Amino acid sequence: MNDYLAYIAESLRLANLQPSEVAGTFNVAMGRGPSARKANVDPGALIELLQQSDDDQIKPLISGFVSGVEHALLEPRHSKAAEWNFVESAGALMPIYQPPSFPMGVEAVHGQPAWVQCVSDEVVCAFVIRISPGLRVVTADQFERWGATGDRVFSGARSMLFHRTRELQTRQFEDFLHVRRLHAGDGHDAARAMVYADAFYTQVGPGLRFSMPSPDHLLVIHEAGEGNLEQLRAATDEVFETSDTPLSRAIFGFERSRPVVVEERHG
Repeated sequence: MNDYLAYIAESLRLANLQPSEVAGTFNVAMGRGPSARKANVDPGALIELLQQSDDDQIKPLISGFVSGVEHALLEPRHSKAAEWNFVESAGALMPIYQPPSFPMGVEAVHGQPAWVQCVSDEVVCAFVIRISPGLRVVTADQFERWGATGDRVFSGARSMLFHRTRELQTRQFEDFLHVRRLHAGDGHDAARAMVYADAFYTQVGPGLRFSMPSPDHLLVIHEAGEGNLEQLRAATDEVFETSDTPLSRAIFGFERSRPVVVEERHG
């Protein structure tokens, strides 16, 4: 357990948070001075999950939990967004792709988990309300109060992301000749898999494959020949193994424009 606590503390620091361990929990601060946002975070549920998980999933699960804590603390102290109804929230609603431990991190701060939809065994889609400054993670209780269907929330967030994606262009990723990266650097890059098939429909054929090795990476090949797939696998592994926030090694395709796993991969 002490090893896990040390790993979690280091991940919190990598996210520019200031943790202090107190009896198996962390007092976590974001920022300094009177405007700092603080919470006491209990990682007990995360540690139970880690004890049941394969080695290759330890780092993604810890980073997902930490990301949940970070996103929860990004909500300004006097924000009213928790009280907004769906109509008030819809114009600022955006999706993010995260490890399945993300809701735990949000719950450790807010007392309620993030409301998420499953993308794969290793990836969930959470939803944030962009406010200025900061953001509000949509929690399970807030979703229930909205009375909106999951499809309606998904469609609203997807529409906002589509408009922030359609003018982007893919570029060659590092030295991988056939691997392209779609990148805006706004925290929503992996989630752009939700809209890729529609935003770039002229480029999407049955051979298109992609990966999401971190929340900030969407890597694409347009043809699934073995040479291209080998490059995609290698690029995916490179990002997954070096990122502070790894997500998944899996290779995805599209089914009715939605991401589906076509090749499960583990270290």
